[in-house]
Amino acid sequence: MSSDAVQSMVDRLKALNWTSHGEALEKSYSRAALMKEYLRRTALWLDVYGDTRYWPVFDLAAIVAPEVRAAPAVVADVKEFVDAASHRWYAAETSVAAVQWAALSDVPGLNLPPLPDPFEPLIRVYERGGLFSYANGFVDFDTTMVPCRDWRAHLSPTPVVELDDAALDALDDRSWAELRTLAGSHQFPGRQQLTGTRTTTVDRLAAIN
Repeated sequence: MSSDAVQSMVDRLKALNWTSHGEALEKSYSRAALMKEYLRRTALWLDVYGDTRYWPVFDLAAIVAPEVRAAPAVVADVKEFVDAASHRWYAAETSVAAVQWAALSDVPGLNLPPLPDPFEPLIRVYERGGLFSYANGFVDFDTTMVPCRDWRAHLSPTPVVELDDAALDALDDRSWAELRTLAGSHQFPGRQQLTGTRTTTVDRLAAIN
């Protein structure tokens, strides 16, 4: 199946800068919040339609309406493009899953529950800086890590964050300001647990202050 919604999603995915490392760090706090919102929304859908052993990278549309599929040629094109642009397996898999979900949008008579779009927060994660690290049950955004856990742990009726740029930018501004304040006072709770880029970021801020 091909639709306007599918083409719109394909266009968004192909417009992404998958390797915008500076922007990814600058917007890491909002991207982590968006990831939490993605986990929350997909958990709400799974609570209605059933479990998956592939959480949190999985084809939700195949669980909700397995009879509805995007055109194979479109899926193959997206997977090849994102794989080449990102070199990350999860980016290609979640991009395909988002395209498959978009295919549900234009199906007449398909009665879905009034739940929020599950993939919009994840696409916003990508649009605000591209990639992250995914391993050992955590999603790592350099300044903060999001635990995946079991999907039931993310069930909540309350949104984590608004998805518009103004709200997300304000979240990043507040979070970086708080970190700079901590850097200036040299008080880093749990600093001994920080490694790699996150330690470097904190040390750099401390040096500035």
